[in-house]
Amino acid sequence: MPPWQPVDAIVSDQTGTDLFSVSSGANGIGCVGAPTNRTVLDSAAVPGMREVDGTTPMFGFIVENIGGEDWYKMAVMNPRNLEEGAVGQSCTLLVMGNGGVANGVIFDQTFWPSPQSAFPSRQAAEAWMATEQYAQLKALIMSLNYS
Repeated sequence: MPPWQPVDAIVSDQTGTDLFSVSSGANGIGCVGAPTNRTVLDSAAVPGMREVDGTTPMFGFIVENIGGEDWYKMAVMNPRNLEEGAVGQSCTLLVMGNGGVANGVIFDQTFWPSPQSAFPSRQAAEAWMATEQYAQLKALIMSLNYS
């Protein structure tokens, strides 16, 4: 395996539906994103993680409006990706000791060719936040530890 090849893991539920992915160890990668308008629906510091510069990554559940469509992300991310308002599109890439780490909840949303958001409305996303599945995914993300 080439040295830049990351190691991937996927968490699935009891039915086999993929819910969360994490990829660790990538080198020479970065993020580029479109202009967006971001709203943070939930956030908290992830105590078991530190980026190489000492930054404590954050759990975030966010919605970004790009071209009139809402797109959802739930992941561990750098705090700069939790700034609200007119900003650049978020990135879940973290700079850790073994290279880049990307992660996120796997939402059923398609960007191309026919955009389909994970939720029919922001109210539906907020209602999902009251479910057991949301609580379990958030607990999983908050429990992540990097050493």
